[in-house]
Amino acid sequence: MSMTDARSPWLQAGAWLKSLRCAQDITAAELAEQIGAPSGRWIEEVEAGRRPAPSAYYKAYARQFRLQASDFAARCLGYYDPVAYEALFGADEPAAALRAA
Repeated sequence: MSMTDARSPWLQAGAWLKSLRCAQDITAAELAEQIGAPSGRWIEEVEAGRRPAPSAYYKAYARQFRLQASDFAARCLGYYDPVAYEALFGADEPAAALRAA
């Protein structure tokens, strides 16, 4: 598998996270401040698929985006560790509320 193939889920996760941020009309720097992330540049790297969003930030992201932390974490797990996601939840998509987000 090429690096592009391996990163594809990271790109998808980043696009989803960026869409949640943009729906709130806040900058990457503002989001970083609100969730305690290192910087706006760090948020942009996550959104560009260059790094995963660490699980240490899942609760803060979920609070910011007004989502259930467990649903947010499950969605991230589906992107960042699909084998673990399938072991826990089967092949089903994450919660319907997150598909709509």
